[in-house]
Amino acid sequence: MSDKRVRTGCATCRRRRVKCDENRPICHRCKAANFLCEGYQPLQRAPSSPSKSTSRANSRANTQSPPREDIADLSWRHTNWRHDELPLYHHFVTTTVVRLFRNDHITFWRDQVAQMSYGVDIVYEALLAIGAMHRSSLLACKQESAQEAARFRVLGLRSYGKTLHLLPSHLAGDLLADQKLAVLVVLMLLTYFECFMENPKGAFRHLWAGVQLLRNMENKLSETEVNNMVPVYDAMLRLDFLAQKLVPYSCSSFLRCSDLAMMESPFWNRPSLKFSGASQSDSVAAERYRLIQLICSHNKLSRVVWGSWCPTSERPTRDELMGFHSEMVLWRANSPATFTPCQGLDAIEAVNAMDVESLTMPPPAAHFGCSDTALNIAMYNAYLGCALAMIATTDDDTAAIEMDAFKLVYQNLCIGAGLLEEHKRFEDPYKPCDAVDTGITIWLHHGLRRCYSRAWQDWTIQALRAIGREGLVNGFTSANTLEIMCQLEDRVNPPLSLNSYLGPIRERLIPLLMPRGDSDRFLSFYLRYGSATDAGDERVIQVIARATWRQETHGGLEDLHMDIYDQEIAGDYFAPDRPQALLLFSSWREEVEKGWHGYLASEIQEGFLHKQYSDSSIQAF
Repeated sequence: MSDKRVRTGCATCRRRRVKCDENRPICHRCKAANFLCEGYQPLQRAPSSPSKSTSRANSRANTQSPPREDIADLSWRHTNWRHDELPLYHHFVTTTVVRLFRNDHITFWRDQVAQMSYGVDIVYEALLAIGAMHRSSLLACKQESAQEAARFRVLGLRSYGKTLHLLPSHLAGDLLADQKLAVLVVLMLLTYFECFMENPKGAFRHLWAGVQLLRNMENKLSETEVNNMVPVYDAMLRLDFLAQKLVPYSCSSFLRCSDLAMMESPFWNRPSLKFSGASQSDSVAAERYRLIQLICSHNKLSRVVWGSWCPTSERPTRDELMGFHSEMVLWRANSPATFTPCQGLDAIEAVNAMDVESLTMPPPAAHFGCSDTALNIAMYNAYLGCALAMIATTDDDTAAIEMDAFKLVYQNLCIGAGLLEEHKRFEDPYKPCDAVDTGITIWLHHGLRRCYSRAWQDWTIQALRAIGREGLVNGFTSANTLEIMCQLEDRVNPPLSLNSYLGPIRERLIPLLMPRGDSDRFLSFYLRYGSATDAGDERVIQVIARATWRQETHGGLEDLHMDIYDQEIAGDYFAPDRPQALLLFSSWREEVEKGWHGYLASEIQEGFLHKQYSDSSIQAF
């Protein structure tokens, strides 16, 4: 027999239509949910027994219109909550957590974080903000209703503003462990929000705040509390790695603060931290975690991430590069989930390094069981190829090593082709807008300088434009940066044909794309290693050109300004005095060598953007 509805609960629970525990003077349910308990209505006397005729009249009246008390009881049903907030909450727990986080960490972000939001307003608002912005990004990625995407964007910005308003009060004073965890969760969600907004400074400010909070609380946590925070550690590590990729010459800001995240050598076989709430291990994600640890730790020791952009005296030594190469190979040998035999792996393994001239364009698509597997292999190929290219500069006979580097680049082109095909498929496609940490764009951009021929480069640029925006990594921006580089190189060494060899990797231009500042202009530098006859430090690296531009809504390049410092490339234009590379980037590098958070000092970034164009600036090619 079903229980009859009672009306003895507090006024707040009745409006929320939840069962009240009827504790007095304040019910526990309101207290736990952080609601103001409005108390209980006074008991009423039962009316005297009416006559039968009166009872019939009252019965008819009740049938015609509901009692005033029932109408008041429905007042909690605010249409904005049903129409706006409930879909955002539903999208977060059903879609966003699946797209952003590891499979074995979904229970934390979907269940524990959602449960936090019941009683902590700031978690609830942050949850709504990221749910709305992710939904808006999906609609924009699929090129669906622009009006609906804009509506979700506005809802996300509204909840984001509320979250920022609440944040200072939650950071003040001494917080308990569970309160600090809630604030860390909010900071991670705000970081992802800014990633979808394509605002690197905003994203990295939230991430840096989370890193500092973690540093202050880490030594005070019990083992159980640490295990419960592992999903937050993982999110921080992946975002920290993205920051190192986007901020030139930077090191990790997370690993220098977190003893738990820093794994000492050998890196390839150290187990990742375990999350006590995980029901099933995500092996592919765990292998990526160890790969990121390996790369970041070597970057701290030998600057392997930005080695190609550094002067010779600061680049990793041959022994350091060989050590990195060996540990990468060992990581592969100990990553069976990533390298499970499949059609995609068979396709890229069939690439012959000694016959790169015959490799076709467009490349054949390589399909894997999941996009995370493909991205693991792409990351591995990108850094192994970079190490090989740097090793080749120390050898007299570079041909064999360069061929291996070309093979790894071509394998990534095949992976990119496969992900692009999945992007066009209807069922479970690869969505670039979901890749807010490291998607395929960053690895295609990474490999263009090491392409064998112009046909490879042209396809890469087309693929980047087809992918479009991937969180903080914008495919349009990468395509524009690399297209300018190709045009500069064509002025000196135009390729004999689309499929002809572009020459030694060491002699090619090096694109250096700076992260966005507060300006609407993009900025990139183009560097090259100097000849042995040049004097001083300038013989190891030279600034060839500087470019700034704006981008159209659909990613096209407009309002291009060029400063070309090499007379051979400038041609009929006068080449201004070449800035000294080490001096030009000295203040920038001093800040970011301690960690990417140095980029957050606005005067460093704006110093590049506010530099006046020279009188000899070239408006366009």
